[in-house]
Amino acid sequence: MSLPPRAAVVALFMTAPVLAGGTVTVQYLGHFPPAVTQRINAAGQIAGDFQYQSITRAMRYDPGVGRVPLDVPAGTTQSIGIGINAAGAVAGRISHPTLGTVGATWSPTGAITTLPAPPGAWSYSTAVAINDVGTVTGFATLAQVGADPQRAWRYTVKGGYQMLPSLGGIASVLRDMDSAGRAVGHSEYASGLFRAVIWQVDGTVTDLGPVAGSTQTFGLAMNDSGVVVGTTTANANAIVHRPGLGWQVLPDFGLKAVAYDVNASGWILGWADAAPFETHPVVWDPSGAMHDLFDLVDPARFYFPGDFSIPIALSDTNVIAVYGMDFTVSGDPRVLLFRVGFPCPADLDGDGTVGPGDLTTLLGGWGTAAADLDGDGTTGPSDLAALLGSWGSCG
Repeated sequence: MSLPPRAAVVALFMTAPVLAGGTVTVQYLGHFPPAVTQRINAAGQIAGDFQYQSITRAMRYDPGVGRVPLDVPAGTTQSIGIGINAAGAVAGRISHPTLGTVGATWSPTGAITTLPAPPGAWSYSTAVAINDVGTVTGFATLAQVGADPQRAWRYTVKGGYQMLPSLGGIASVLRDMDSAGRAVGHSEYASGLFRAVIWQVDGTVTDLGPVAGSTQTFGLAMNDSGVVVGTTTANANAIVHRPGLGWQVLPDFGLKAVAYDVNASGWILGWADAAPFETHPVVWDPSGAMHDLFDLVDPARFYFPGDFSIPIALSDTNVIAVYGMDFTVSGDPRVLLFRVGFPCPADLDGDGTVGPGDLTTLLGGWGTAAADLDGDGTTGPSDLAALLGSWGSCG
């Protein structure tokens, strides 16, 4: 199902109280049928998978088009898209009776390239991220019950595989990568202790250390500024690590919470339990204040079922994709799309002011949907005029 133009959708610019900081707005952008959503780029393209011809199939959601199944070799029994770059290239994996479970990438046109098996006796390998120069990262495993060796890797067509070091234990799981090729995830010490880590471009591994209240940390996403988000043991706390500042435990409802994604301007998307087994999708603004999506939308129209084993995604333009229901379209499960931010839409970087940073973002998205302010589907002169007309503080 195609996404309706923004000017034609019901914009819910509802302000709501938050746990700290100021207020935010949320705008409903549309929906598409059920899918697992993993990562979203600035143009609103989403990597993931959906049920296609009774098989789990890697997909890319394209605004205005819908869920697009990605090419797979004949006989493939499962394929999953996980990472996506600015051009719409996707990284993930396929399972095939002769190739096994191996990493794969799909070009912006959807053509597949299966990656060779990484060096070693691995039975399973998956790509999780691809940057704009085609560097791919992921991890390999034996996929066995009990103590399961896992190894992070980086791959380029020219250089092949670089198997990344661990902290001394048998498990290193890679989750995300920035545009420079730095990767984030978590690695195990020989003692069994897990820590969130960054693998630098040269392959060295950096332990990001413990967080107050927990010795174990798990990295799930990173932006180009080196801000890392994740969680602690048993998803007890949502956490953020900022360069030079270290870890911070993000506010929650006093129960479990996870920070799953972070964008270029420091907005964070995740979930938090408001009560046992009652999980809410939440965003934390760049100041660290938490905003409950349940409070930001019309409760008579939208419902979030609380099952967030399915990942959710946040773009650099503050578009979020979350699993839920819109009762105006029969109440069936959907992937719902919203844009969150501070009160003025032209505040593209979410800092509360329309200024040079927003102008840079708009010009960088020229000709695409990345900074479309007037709802015509592309960033152009009228969007520039709207931004300049909103210059200054968002009152």
